[in-house]
Amino acid sequence: MIFDIIVKAELPAYANDWTKCFVQIIVDGTDAAKTKSTKKPGVFDWQQRFELTSKTDESVCRFELRRKNAVSLFGPQLLACTEVSLSELLLKAQKTSHHGQNISLPLQPTKSKLAGDDENWHLFIQLVVRDARAVASIQHPRISHSLSEVVVKLEAFIQLGDALAQLNPLAFIAWRTTTAVYTSPTRPRRETRRSGISYIPALEDTIRKLLVQTSECAMFIQECCGHGFTKRLMSTLWVERRINCFTDSFTSLKWALESRVAVQTGIVSFRIDETVKHIVNMQNLTKLNPVDMDDPSRPECLPNTRMDVIGDIYDWATTPTRPSVFWLHGFPGAGKSTIATSIANLFRQQRRLGAFTFFTRGVEARSDPAALIRTIAYQLGEFDPRICDAISRVIEETPSIKQAPLHWQFQRLLADPLRSLENLECEGPVLVVIDALDECCRTGARNDLLTALARESTLLPPTLRILITSRAEKDIQNAISSYSHIVSRELDLSSETNERDVKTYIHHRMSAIRLQNEYLDLPSDWPGAARVNALTARASGLFVWAATACRYVENGQDPEERLSQLLRSEVQADYESALDSIYITALESAGKWNDGAFAADFREILGMVIVAENPLTSETIDILNADFTSGRKKRPCLHTIQHFSSVLQWASDKPIRVFHPSFADFITERRRCGRDAWHIDKPHHHLRLARQCIARLGVALQKNICQLTLSWSFKVQNLPDATAYPCTHWIDHLCQARCSERSLSQEVDGFLRKHFLHWVEAMSAVGRPRQTITLMDKLRDWVDANCSHDDSLSSFVRDAERFCQSYVHVFEQHPLLVYQSALPFTPTSSVIYKTFNEPTLPQVDGFRDQWSPLLTEFSKPENVTFVSCSANGRYIASSSMRSISVWDSTSYELVTSLLPGARNTANVVKFSPNSEHIASGHTDGSVRLWDALSGKEILPIMNAHSGNVYALDFSEDGAHLVSAGQDKKIVMWDVRTGEMLREPLCGHAKTVLCLRFAHNGKRFASGSRDHSIRIWDAVTGEEVLPPILHHDGAVNALVYTPDGRQLISASDDKTICVWDADNGALQRLPGKANVPFILRGHHSTIYSLSISPNGTLLVSASKDTTARLWDIRVGVELPALVRQHRLPVRCITFTADGRRIVTSSSNDPVLRVWDTECTGSMGVTRRHKGLVGSVSFSSDGKRLVSGGKDRRVRVWEVETGTMVAELFLEREAYRVGFSLDGTKILAEDDARAVFVWRADTHEPLMATPDDAPRRDGYRGPLSIVKNQWIGNTRTEEVLLAFPNMSRIIAKAFWGNRFAVGTANGGVVIVRFPGLDGDR
Repeated sequence: MIFDIIVKAELPAYANDWTKCFVQIIVDGTDAAKTKSTKKPGVFDWQQRFELTSKTDESVCRFELRRKNAVSLFGPQLLACTEVSLSELLLKAQKTSHHGQNISLPLQPTKSKLAGDDENWHLFIQLVVRDARAVASIQHPRISHSLSEVVVKLEAFIQLGDALAQLNPLAFIAWRTTTAVYTSPTRPRRETRRSGISYIPALEDTIRKLLVQTSECAMFIQECCGHGFTKRLMSTLWVERRINCFTDSFTSLKWALESRVAVQTGIVSFRIDETVKHIVNMQNLTKLNPVDMDDPSRPECLPNTRMDVIGDIYDWATTPTRPSVFWLHGFPGAGKSTIATSIANLFRQQRRLGAFTFFTRGVEARSDPAALIRTIAYQLGEFDPRICDAISRVIEETPSIKQAPLHWQFQRLLADPLRSLENLECEGPVLVVIDALDECCRTGARNDLLTALARESTLLPPTLRILITSRAEKDIQNAISSYSHIVSRELDLSSETNERDVKTYIHHRMSAIRLQNEYLDLPSDWPGAARVNALTARASGLFVWAATACRYVENGQDPEERLSQLLRSEVQADYESALDSIYITALESAGKWNDGAFAADFREILGMVIVAENPLTSETIDILNADFTSGRKKRPCLHTIQHFSSVLQWASDKPIRVFHPSFADFITERRRCGRDAWHIDKPHHHLRLARQCIARLGVALQKNICQLTLSWSFKVQNLPDATAYPCTHWIDHLCQARCSERSLSQEVDGFLRKHFLHWVEAMSAVGRPRQTITLMDKLRDWVDANCSHDDSLSSFVRDAERFCQSYVHVFEQHPLLVYQSALPFTPTSSVIYKTFNEPTLPQVDGFRDQWSPLLTEFSKPENVTFVSCSANGRYIASSSMRSISVWDSTSYELVTSLLPGARNTANVVKFSPNSEHIASGHTDGSVRLWDALSGKEILPIMNAHSGNVYALDFSEDGAHLVSAGQDKKIVMWDVRTGEMLREPLCGHAKTVLCLRFAHNGKRFASGSRDHSIRIWDAVTGEEVLPPILHHDGAVNALVYTPDGRQLISASDDKTICVWDADNGALQRLPGKANVPFILRGHHSTIYSLSISPNGTLLVSASKDTTARLWDIRVGVELPALVRQHRLPVRCITFTADGRRIVTSSSNDPVLRVWDTECTGSMGVTRRHKGLVGSVSFSSDGKRLVSGGKDRRVRVWEVETGTMVAELFLEREAYRVGFSLDGTKILAEDDARAVFVWRADTHEPLMATPDDAPRRDGYRGPLSIVKNQWIGNTRTEEVLLAFPNMSRIIAKAFWGNRFAVGTANGGVVIVRFPGLDGDR
């Protein structure tokens, strides 16, 4: 073996003045090389390359650090040394090569005085192997000898031969794998012979362990011989330990087999087990909200069946050169899921099953494509603590990972963590099974998942193997077939092996049926080979046909008669006809179809079973199927269900479901089932179930359904399924129905007006408060599409949606806050308030009388410089002085922060079209590209500008990015590489302030302080039109309409102009041919523009503190929708759904989200023009006085909320109050001057120091906790929680009344009727 070594050293601080040091290299006791002596003091970097030769990797290398010393009589002084075997050096070199690091070896000083207190002596080696192939082929003598011992052990067990291979799939796999090792070119082939050992049931577990151990050992030998997954050298010590473990295991198993005594022997695997931090990290992984995949009822293949398929899949999974993904597809009922379960259990026994996931139609959680990757990640974390630790770190870095796009989840939760674990490569395959992919949601809804599985699986390490089973549906086939790393196999139903396996299955089941019917005296060979063959022919290769037929025979009173009925049917020409035939036979014999009552019961019950979002128990079905109109008692569903045991899986206490989804396909397609009595029309039954759910909720829902007491904390409750299911799914069923009957809209309207708050309470009780927003949004869309004639329902649903949006943060804290807080603070003019307010509930005055257009505010303690919304509607990005923040657009919680560095403000941020990346432009002239969710920079900093970058935009395909700013240059970047595509574009005479790509990506526009707009060719970089010169000020904002026909600009000159995008001409106002299309209304500079996704609305932000909306189709402002701010509005943008706009102001850290349709006033009614610092009740509690920074003192009637007096100060009010007898109004300003007025006439009086208002003493039982909760101190009851609103500054109590003054000038009074307010 020939290799090169380069040496340097790191020594303690006291060696900084040493010179004349060198390293002597000794190999197997022979001097091999010596470095030159150092000349510079403290520099121990020789940078020399030595060619060394070794016959074996067990050679020992000794490195001696010496120093020439003129006064020494014994030659150069030995300072320190270290010894290491060449095999260890090779292993270290392999590990460090992945990180570009040198090998670090600790040096041992030869004298204690050299060690001192600082033991920092290190030698750094760079090892370069000149003949790597030779290294890979060298076998360590000790390992080779030990391997031969294991092989000898294996030989004894291989002699068991084919006799064992009949036991189960493990035998077949072990036999195939082991013989493959023995026929490898590295060993001579050995003949095997059958063993005389017979099968002993008592030793079944021992034999199974033997087979598993053999297969595992064979894979280990494959890895050691260099034919496995790993491409690295393995540690000698690690290999020896595993060989010893294998040898001990085989010895124990051999003794158990020979002595016929079972032993407790664990399977030896060459995978590494680690448990450090596993429990903590698994708790972290629960944040992924994985789906429960526990279903022990899933059947396996019978012994000695499907061995060809199982063997091929096993060969694929354990062969490194094969593709990493296997797609097994076939006709419905071909046995794909049974094979998947068998393979999963096979690999589970070998401790190589990383994850087993399956989709189930009709089970909400198990048909959700969004949950698959998270569930696989969770199971992989359970499987291996190292994977768990890696995924846990991802969750900590990106808490919102479960909300990320699926392809991004795949990369961050699977690909990145698995690739970071180098040791996995040398531990053999790990299998992930994804069964029944076709049952995942509906075609179209699973496109993102299919793309992620097919495209991103190329990023996985080769040891991770993915088995996918599904029907060959078109969208799945299109997504998978174009990738070379995916191998596919269709289950051939016409093959001899498949036919034999079906026959074996039928024979096995019929034998069991014979034994179950012992009193019928059936022949011992019943039903006989001829009839088994006849059944096999009718099955047409379909296992589901065979299973249904066997259940049909099994559930009959006379198996012989049922069998004869099956054999009277014809052999069908195709698979679908065969399947339809068995289902028709099963249904025909199930009941009296001429009986109208039986047929009606069947359709009602089966309709619920088929369309239910989750499987329902018989008890729930009976409750939901009740006659809520007449109260007539119906027959229990089990009375009908019991006749359909061949196609339905049921028990009195378990959910009812179809045995196989192919039956649901058959019965929901009129062409196939052939009878109206059997046909289940899904839209009709969705409508029926929606109505039944509404009726059930009308009976079950009530206030405080769980009998709770309002408190500071709350635990999720369990409602009966017959109430919880309709709560969660009535809207889902309604939205899948086809109906526009007025009676239906009346039903929905009547239910909502009586039970809407009860429903919100119930949803909160079961832990799904935020789902109310999603469901009301779906209901709103359904009402708009189907009930446009019903204005009453439409207005109620819109109001209800707004209620949920505004107060979900309240009632998610406790269900009873729906009544105690959310409703009292609802605008008094709203439909919800007018419908549900009761005099016994808390009464609030001074909050708001209309819904505010301001949906919410959120912030970080830094002024915002720019805002951008993602195209997928999930995120909002904002930039500030020290960071870039990414927010969730639903919860408005901070998702992650991007840190560009101190004093490097981001002037502008922009989401990429796919919402995965964020580009930022900075004050130092840099452009950066970030991962939107992890917050990590994904490209080196892009530097091309010499001043502030103010403008950025992505091309429509996301491949290109343009930037511009203070240096007047425009730069186009390649987003994949971060390189400039061409030299910067020049043309503007002053700072470029805005850029915008046209939607076709062929052009982009730029606007500048030089008052011009320029249009550029995105490919050539040439200007395609003359400069547009019309504005009398800087062009601050540009936007193209979605159809690409118009370009809109905004300027310092207070105008908005609309241009023809093709020729740059100023357009004419619609309907007015002689009037330029110029929008006027702002009173100052316009900073920002945004256009709605449908191209109808334009929104503008201005220095005049307003955001204005315009109907761009007709060119008019919508004055009722002006959004007034306190400060100049710097940035504005529509969200992806077009229903909200996000704004930020100059010198303001707050982001504001606005409703685009609401015409109400903002927030708490402002009763002062500034902070309210003091409030106080009169001694009788009938009046309230407030004072604030606006130098006003105001007096209010508590019952009506009307102002009765306004008094003036020359300075800000510090404290206000009433005299004890109530005859005087008192005030103290911030200079501590005291003022007094008569309470009746409001005339000023001479003040004395004794008139200074005092802090209110405790008056009554009310108290406030954490500036949010109001409670009764006497009874310790919680009474109310304030919703999100301006910060509470001042507060006062009197009896059953409580008042607060807020930071935005509000005065809010809350009364608690019925509360004993005795002071």
